Amino acid sequence: MCYKVRVKILFVSSEIVPFASSGGLGDVCAALPKALSRKGINIIKIMPLYGCIDREKYFIEPTGIELNISFSNSTYLVKIYSQTYENITTYFIQSDVFFNRENLYVDEYGDYDDNFERFLLFQKAIVGLIDFLNLSIDIVHCNDWQSSLIPIFLKYGTQGKLRLCNEKTLLTIHNLAHQGVFDSKKFYLMQLPLSCFSDKILEFYGNINCFKGGIIEADAVNTVSPSYAKEILLEKYGNSLDGVLNNRSDNIYGILNGVDYERWSPNSDSYIDCNFSINDLSGKLKCKKELQSLLNLEHKENVPLISMVSRLTSQKGLDLLFESFDELMKKDIQIIFLGTGEQWYEDQIRDLEHRWPEKVVAKIEFSSSLAHKFFAGSDIFLMPSTFEPCGQSQIFSMRYGTIPIAYNTGGLSDTIIDYPRKGSTGFLFETFNTFSFLDKINYSLDVYNQKINWTKLIKRAMKCNFSVDQMALEYINLYKKIISN
Repeated sequence: MCYKVRVKILFVSSEIVPFASSGGLGDVCAALPKALSRKGINIIKIMPLYGCIDREKYFIEPTGIELNISFSNSTYLVKIYSQTYENITTYFIQSDVFFNRENLYVDEYGDYDDNFERFLLFQKAIVGLIDFLNLSIDIVHCNDWQSSLIPIFLKYGTQGKLRLCNEKTLLTIHNLAHQGVFDSKKFYLMQLPLSCFSDKILEFYGNINCFKGGIIEADAVNTVSPSYAKEILLEKYGNSLDGVLNNRSDNIYGILNGVDYERWSPNSDSYIDCNFSINDLSGKLKCKKELQSLLNLEHKENVPLISMVSRLTSQKGLDLLFESFDELMKKDIQIIFLGTGEQWYEDQIRDLEHRWPEKVVAKIEFSSSLAHKFFAGSDIFLMPSTFEPCGQSQIFSMRYGTIPIAYNTGGLSDTIIDYPRKGSTGFLFETFNTFSFLDKINYSLDVYNQKINWTKLIKRAMKCNFSVDQMALEYINLYKKIISN
């Protein structure tokens, strides 16, 4: 069914699969526009043209459009590139000065020192392109802090001159922990009225807070799960913006992230060694055997293979896992890691592998193909995040019959039903401490050894439907609401 809705969306993100991605943001920002387009929504995507993007592979070509973007006393040349695929056009903002780099946000020393300038240029260029092309946009859909200044620039202009703002704006919070906080000395680069640097808009404990400004100025705000929309109103999860968010609570919505099951399905996944389905799980055992072989682990069909595919940061509950590891290693299990992140966490995981080489394997890398193999070949998936706006890995794991163990928070609460409740699809621990965590792991291992119950659990997990199409319908309804208001 095609929903012919008169909506034109400019969809802005700092990362979009397959061009460039550092994690879940890139996946969602690829899947959602695709699903919206299938439902008749006229949508244009826009992102930076990073140096790591293969222009030839993706048929990205120059449009001939060049814009001069000013930062007070400095002017930078921006070139616009584009690509059209499956009736969706993606525009790319190209700048040799700011985006001709291999990584998106960081180098080996941490965040790029000029990330404020990089994404300031990006956002100013988007407003400039809207005006240059005289685009008639109903809603500019912004994602995370890297595009959260756009609602402000649409109203106040990019060069110190007021702009007639005909566009509505939606700001999606994918992770409130990353807010884009920068030194107030850089405010002059924005060329905004001085009144914008106040506690009513951008000022945040003497600094600039990009997310705060966007939350205040956007027509509506949403999070990527219903539970997270409620949690961020609390001091515990609000990251010092709970007061600002409570002031906007009437215009904050929670829409659960969906996934593209065309990319994530054991029936047809080209990355895995053997396809399988809910009606024939034999291929999953073959995937487990091949994964153990690939990682030089002893093939043990009846020993739980536990995996973790994640960015290696404190948010992901790694400290809790490290505290529990000596106890875990007393069990007859194998644990495998895949991901990159903060150097300290990478080193700690390498140390675990060094201490228990026969039971632990660490792949400190970002690999989409390996991620698919991990989800398909593992028995249990660990996701002990301290907080989780939505999370997609638990959704992927369930589709592949790999049972998640997670902390009962945010989107994890919205997607996992705790065993042995009716319809259970995984395991949730309620208190964030080692006792609760280990207790839930031990319980899951007991159920694992109950083969009939475990197989039923696998099949319930695989039946879960968190399709991006359902997510798209909810966004369409929100777009309509924003426009009608």
